[in-house]
Amino acid sequence: MDKRLIVMHNLSRHYGKQYWWQQNSLEDWLMMILIQRTSSKNVAQAVHNLQPYMQVDRLMALSQSELETLVRPAGFYRQKAQRIHDLLTWFVAQGGSFEKIAEKPAAELRETLLALNGIGNETADVMLMYTFGKKTFVADTYAMRLFNRLGFGPYTNYAKMQADFAPALDQITLDQAREWHALIDEHGKTQVRHAYDDRFLLQPDLTEAAWPPEAVQVEPPHDDPGSGKWRHAADPSAMTHK
Repeated sequence: MDKRLIVMHNLSRHYGKQYWWQQNSLEDWLMMILIQRTSSKNVAQAVHNLQPYMQVDRLMALSQSELETLVRPAGFYRQKAQRIHDLLTWFVAQGGSFEKIAEKPAAELRETLLALNGIGNETADVMLMYTFGKKTFVADTYAMRLFNRLGFGPYTNYAKMQADFAPALDQITLDQAREWHALIDEHGKTQVRHAYDDRFLLQPDLTEAAWPPEAVQVEPPHDDPGSGKWRHAADPSAMTHK
């Protein structure tokens, strides 16, 4: 069995499903901008502020200053407001339909996203996978750190790691690919908090007894898609987004 699949199977059994995608494509899409360089609590407040305007035409009708005020809790509000405006302008120019845009080939769509203001490799791939339903491997810092620790690297280049892991995607579904990214990042947060040797992840059929006490997820998984519990900014106990 592919050792990468063994690692991901072990992470999935330990942390469970993360549900990083929900049912509101527009809201989730905007969060991919808002989450940059801030906390989940701040994003939840910004999303809460945007709720009355969560339609493309209503968001586009906002002035720059109005949009900045709404997203201010997420930090870097001028940049993020401009990026949201640019993203929505692109969306309308592409036909204003997530389904229509998703019909484009993945490589073509990725290049288009990368040409937008503030969209780098990681954000483009997250958008491809969670918004437009394209399987991809997000070779972010957490992924590089994990698989370098496990002896798969050394990886220092995003494109190289993504290319090496692409064949493994043929063996999994889109939902599993989405879970891979979420699981890698959530596991990576445990390492940031309390670093520990996680080479045990290479063992097939790992038991829970093999996991150290440090391997406790920093934030609980999202609820089942559609529930949107974490979105209710008035209830801090419900804020569970990345």
